[in-house]
Amino acid sequence: MPDADSPAGEITFVGNATVLLRLGPFTVLTDPNFLRRGQRAYLGYGLWSKRLHDPALAVDQLPRLDAIVLSHLHGDHWDRVAEAGLARDVPLFTTTQAASTLARRGFAAHAMRTWDAQELRQGDHRLTVTSMPGEHARGLLRHALPDVMGTLLDYQVQGQRGLRLYI
Repeated sequence: MPDADSPAGEITFVGNATVLLRLGPFTVLTDPNFLRRGQRAYLGYGLWSKRLHDPALAVDQLPRLDAIVLSHLHGDHWDRVAEAGLARDVPLFTTTQAASTLARRGFAAHAMRTWDAQELRQGDHRLTVTSMPGEHARGLLRHALPDVMGTLLDYQVQGQRGLRLYI
């Protein structure tokens, strides 16, 4: 892990859209999917997706998280393993639709509309999470799918940009 005073970061690809980001003192998880190879994720409307590869980490191998970013609430981006294994008190930044559902399930979900921003601070370190426009599908299909968002992560140390990621 990078030194807390360094603007450097570390990215671990876990699988699918799940990535573990270490930005100075912050640890952020994106779109948690921890199903094992061969397990199925429910996508809605009777559709299922089969996991082809094991994730690089199991949910119980994760370090302490400072935030979770969820692009949308679909079984291939938020699965039953993540829901059972993740701490419910970790700030979870997601769409208003997903936040409503996950808050009812006991998670510290923060609803974000497009261009909303939330800031995390640790000493001189700042991580800003901004909701970006997202499009899950075009045409009529977009009405059948859950809301989706892109995310901008802007990490700064002592007011100097360390890293900017669009996910």
